[in-house]
Formats: sequence, C-alpha cells, structure tokens
Amino acid sequence: MMELNLNRADFLANHWQKKPLLLRNGFANFADLIEPELLAGLAMEEAVDARIIRQVNNGWDVEHGPFEDYERFGDADWTLLVQAVNEWFPEVQELLSAFRFLPDWRVDDVMVSFATENGGVGPHLDQYDVFIIQGGGRRHWRVGERASNLVEVCPHPDLKQLENGQFEAVIDAILEPGDVLYIPAGCPHNGIALEPSINYSVGFRAPNSAEWLAQIADQLLASELSFPRYQDPELTTESPSYQVRADEVAQVRELLITQLHTAIGADAITRVMSQSKRPLAAAENTLSTNELLSYASTDMLIGRTPGARILRSPTGELYSNGEILPQLNERATTALLELRSEQPLAHLDQILGDRQACECLVELIQQGVLYLVQEVADEDDS
Repeated sequence: MMELNLNRADFLANHWQKKPLLLRNGFANFADLIEPELLAGLAMEEAVDARIIRQVNNGWDVEHGPFEDYERFGDADWTLLVQAVNEWFPEVQELLSAFRFLPDWRVDDVMVSFATENGGVGPHLDQYDVFIIQGGGRRHWRVGERASNLVEVCPHPDLKQLENGQFEAVIDAILEPGDVLYIPAGCPHNGIALEPSINYSVGFRAPNSAEWLAQIADQLLASELSFPRYQDPELTTESPSYQVRADEVAQVRELLITQLHTAIGADAITRVMSQSKRPLAAAENTLSTNELLSYASTDMLIGRTPGARILRSPTGELYSNGEILPQLNERATTALLELRSEQPLAHLDQILGDRQACECLVELIQQGVLYLVQEVADEDDS
C-alpha cells in the first residue's frame, strides 16, 4: 500500500475542494510506476483512450489514438495523455490506495501523461478535483485560486484553455519526483515540462446536475416500477391554452423533488454512484459456487477489477455495478468491502464459509466486478 505524506484531517478541513496545495516529497522515494515506452505502447491499443496535445506554429493541435509511431511529433512541444492507465497496470492501480480517505465512488481514474521538453496542454480549468504526482523529470506548475473573471476559449475543437492564459498564481513551483500537487475543481493551472517527464493524475469525478438527472432517470425507468404521474394544479379560464403557468412548472418540480426524497429515489442515486466509469467485461465462462469453493484449496487469487465499485449505502445495503447485493452478515460484508488488491482466495474464509455470501461472490465474478487469476510462481522458485 502506498503512503501519502499528508495530514488528512487538516487537508479535508482546509484544502479539499477549497484551495490548492503543494506537497513536497508527498511520496517518499517515489519511483515511476510505468515506463514512458510502456505508456506509448498502451496508447497504440484500439481500446485505450489516448491523445497527443502539441504546439504547432504558435497554435495548438490535438490527435486521438491509437497511435502508430511518435517520430513525426519530434523531440519537444508535445504531451501524450492516456486515460485509465490504472485499469491496465496493477502498479498504477496501487497508487489509488493512498487516497482511500476520500469517497470510493468519487474516484474516476488515473491518467498518466508523458511530456517532452516544453510540453503541456496550456493554461486551463478542470471540472474535477485532481492530485498530480510528479514522476521522472521535472515540470514547472502555476496554480491559481477560483476566480469569476476567468474565460475559456477553444484554440482547437478538442481543447479548452483560458483566454490569454493569464491568472494570478498562488503556487508557482518546479515539481520533482514524488512531489504532489492538489488542484480543486475550477482552479486555473498550467504545467510545462522542463525536460522529458511523466505525471500521474488521480481524478475525482463530479457529475453535473444534468448528468445526475439523466443517470437517475435511467435507473428509475429500468426498475419498471409505477411512479406518481403529473396532475394539474387548480385550473382557471383566465390563461390561454398556449400559456405555461408558473404553478404548472412548480408542480413538475415538486413531483421530481418528491420522487428523489423517497427510498426508491435514494436507491437510484446509490445505484448510479456504484457504477463504474466504463462497462465492466463480464466473465467469459460460467462459474458455480462449488467450483469457487474448490479453488480455495489452490493458489488461486481474487481481486477487484480496477474501476469497479462496491459501496455500502447509508442504510447498510451493499451496491455494485448499478445493482443492490444480497444482505450479508457483517464479517462477510466487511471482507467484501475491503477486497481491493489481489489476495489468495483461501483468505476469504468469512465469505467462503457462508453460502449466501459465496453465491454473491460468484455473481460479482460473473459480472466482472471481481476476477480470479492463477498465482504465477517466481522464476527463482522453480
């Protein structure tokens, strides 16, 4: 487990979603979790979300992967950004263990960027909270606080930057390996590589109100339950038929708010929170409970798929992948919630010893929330 040198209580009280923070040597003796060559190779894959942002003739250009080669981009002025690298490399996934004092459902992914000398994406705003960990190389970062007069422009259809790139910096520093920069949503910032360098960005999603409404509506519609319908307020003959009245709008608003305040509304919200950013790949083969139990006597490992969530609601129910799970005993519940990195299946005796919990485990494996893998012995052991 990776340890972040941070006073968590002070951070949550004074910085989280409030103001930026620079942590010198936030990760002591930090070593890169992925080599630039491996990152470049990953960006060549069809299923990977990758892009290159570069400065060209005093302008900006954006290209989306997969990429075939990088020679044409030259030796300077460009940055490769690859989303969700934690879903491909366990070493990068382990970085998230340092941020488990924050809500699981807020975690988006770990984006990794490699920048050549003078590479960057320009001064900009992000609408999510992010921790930026400096890997190999150095970058010069300027970060400001939120301001109402910041204007965004698009120098390229796929790129937003701040107009004129001007903002007052409260952090102006060169980051060395292991340094950590926390930037709240809406704070202007700009990073420029002083030499070939790599950054790890741990992002925390913050859906806007329209996204919440759309996803909650999807959950409610999928439930096939019966919901209250709209009814007119007291009508009169004074308004023409084409006129939408204020009390009609208020009636619709009240209908929606009332629904969100019900247990069904809370259930839909929690289902949305428990969904992964990308669809999970279901298991290729079916698995029975007896088969799973038989694996407990082998060297089989079990782990949670990167990006998958298992959450407990305020009322104690377990949710994962947009679904509510069966009610389990407290020991099995705790074991399931704490199951993150790979561990021997045999260690889950709190679950394997309970038939219902075991069936729940099988279902989560089938859905792709959890996975089984055979432990590979080290060559030195052979």
